[in-house]
Amino acid sequence: MRENVPSFTAAMVAAMRGLGAFLPAPMRLVDDPYGLRFAGRLRGLRERRRLERGLRIASRAWMRGRLRRFVVTMQLRTRVIDDDVAAFAASGGRQLVLLGAGFDARAWRLGSLAGVAVFEVDHPATQAKKRALMRNDAPAGPVTFVPWDFERDPLDRLHSRLGLDGHDARLPTMTIFEGVLPYLTGEATAAAFRGIARYSAPGSPLAFTYMERALIEAQLRSGERRMLRWLGEPFRFGFDPTALPGWLGDHGFVLERDESITGIARRLLGPDVRGLTEGELAGRHFALARAGGCATPCRP
Repeated sequence: MRENVPSFTAAMVAAMRGLGAFLPAPMRLVDDPYGLRFAGRLRGLRERRRLERGLRIASRAWMRGRLRRFVVTMQLRTRVIDDDVAAFAASGGRQLVLLGAGFDARAWRLGSLAGVAVFEVDHPATQAKKRALMRNDAPAGPVTFVPWDFERDPLDRLHSRLGLDGHDARLPTMTIFEGVLPYLTGEATAAAFRGIARYSAPGSPLAFTYMERALIEAQLRSGERRMLRWLGEPFRFGFDPTALPGWLGDHGFVLERDESITGIARRLLGPDVRGLTEGELAGRHFALARAGGCATPCRP
């Protein structure tokens, strides 16, 4: 991303989460009352209370096509991670790390995080904007902001910085790596997983989203890819799903679950998701892995 500029894609994703409130009721899987604050130049969207009634009444007309599919995608992705966060907290987990936290508002909107120490790791420019816009809202539990430039600061050293901020590597930690991996290089991805393994006690869950390698290669020729490159946030890296279990094993993790977003849509919205998702979900996945002890690449 560009130096000293908050992430455009993080703002876009947050806005899409906020727009979930205007979907038809069966598709509203997550309520993020903070998401529209980060809509950037779409200043009117920040005034949710003013616009909500009119937008809801007119939603059948404007919430359609690709916009609706994108908003549904964010609802699905966010909900499945929320469910795993709630399960982690219910099992007694008390440490959560958000890598590339962006404008994720889980620490504010999830009551299940009361008593959970949240560490938000992200680029200083994005973090500064988030802190300014959330300064008048109290999170459910303690939040520590950890400034980190993913392109300059080696992630396999992150465990040392987290330790300085009060993280206890002896206790279970859930890590969320949502919507970040496609923007990293293969080398940075490997370093990230090594870094996560170093601060994760055995059994700690790692929730992440990824794009299939074939989809990344297709995006190389797309207008969307060119736009993201111009913004300084191009797609770079994807996994081959068949190779993912072995890759994770080499980096200290055991794959517990790998669901396509299409499969999640059928599970949460019903078997017929045509018209809601085509073109937006193909090749996109959510995965849950657990730290299982480091293989050679994880050694200091």
